[in-house]
Amino acid sequence: MNLADNCIERIEGLQGLNIDTLYLGRNRIGHGGVDDLRGLLECPSLTCIDLQNNYIEDEAVLSEVFERMPHLKVLYLLNNGFTKKIKNYRKTMTAKLPSLTYLDDRPVFEEDRRHAEAFARGGIEEERKERDKIRKETAAKEEANRQAFKDMIAKAKEERRLAREAEEKLKQTVEV
Repeated sequence: MNLADNCIERIEGLQGLNIDTLYLGRNRIGHGGVDDLRGLLECPSLTCIDLQNNYIEDEAVLSEVFERMPHLKVLYLLNNGFTKKIKNYRKTMTAKLPSLTYLDDRPVFEEDRRHAEAFARGGIEEERKERDKIRKETAAKEEANRQAFKDMIAKAKEERRLAREAEEKLKQTVEV
């Protein structure tokens, strides 16, 4: 449902609707605080919400609205004041919204999520540990792939050798 550019000040009246995407960019939502956004909770089917360029200032919207939306996957919040008030905004949003796959201008990859969750657990030091862990996992996976490829080549060579030997034996049997 596209309600962008409509001077809407409060989200309400969504109960009973079965929509997954709601565009509310460039409206006047947020002057009344978190209450202006509670209407989003009336529509549990929402997975994608665009609230860019509104007047959302109260960072409590994260805990009181967005965290209560378990199916939320895509969220656009650029140019709202509260995004600057939330410390480490992208990491915080990613860690607190586990189903989120896209935030603002880019996707939330699994590695991003792991970094954000580590940061939420123990700050930058925990995030560094998680980055090291991811590097080691990636290196181990790459090594396993290289070894599997080498094994595949060796198996193919052995099968070719056995096929040649069988062919030679067949030739010798036919000649006799």
